Amino acid sequence: METKNIKSALAGAAGTARRLLFGEACCVACGADVFSQEYFCGHCLQTLPFNAGFVCGKCGRAIGEDYLVCLECKADMPLFDAARSVFRYEGEVVRLVKKFKTGGKYLADAFAQSMLQYLLSDFAGADILAYVPMTERAERGRGYNQSRLLAERLSALSGIPLAENALEKTRETSAQKQLSRRERAENLRGSFHLSSRKIWKGKAAVLVDDVLTTGATANELARLLFGAGAKKVFVLTAASVPQRGEKPFPHKN
Repeated sequence: METKNIKSALAGAAGTARRLLFGEACCVACGADVFSQEYFCGHCLQTLPFNAGFVCGKCGRAIGEDYLVCLECKADMPLFDAARSVFRYEGEVVRLVKKFKTGGKYLADAFAQSMLQYLLSDFAGADILAYVPMTERAERGRGYNQSRLLAERLSALSGIPLAENALEKTRETSAQKQLSRRERAENLRGSFHLSSRKIWKGKAAVLVDDVLTTGATANELARLLFGAGAKKVFVLTAASVPQRGEKPFPHKN
């Protein structure tokens, strides 16, 4: 890991401790002092790739023009009602998400706080939160499920109940990067299980995850939840991969 990244990671962890003990903190991205309750400093709030431009009304990923839905969703409409994300998965956000997955659990608070606005506005009226599960083996290897951490924080911040252990991943799935949409769906089919069905009936559910890549996982889980009687299924992530061919986020100086 580069020295700059090491310093930023250490500063982020130290910043969380300072926030809890002394009411002061460092920016979780760059390590600069933050003299407020924000998790990001003013500079990072200006330069991080927020997903604030044109987005697809369905999958929520960045698109280049103001269309109702993107071409990919138009060709193969996802089952979930809508997805939203705070950041575009590029630049500094890629490093932060990778850190979150490899020991940087302190980032759950920063991501969840940023995601809260979408939960309370775009998904107002949500009845229940859920998170994308991992297999027991994968979770033991990592030590935690980062999606669960986000859902727990969001539940605490919003008061919306969390369906703990209601979704299970029963088997590992092969990498999906080189697969077509249909192949991704087939790859995931049968890999998830509902440990409880009755809790979803008539509910508006929000699936929480760290990154929306193709949407295949969210789509498969939505299929299960609708099958159990869910009224609505939304997807909320910290970041999403922009549609193919989209230009990089125009960082400010």
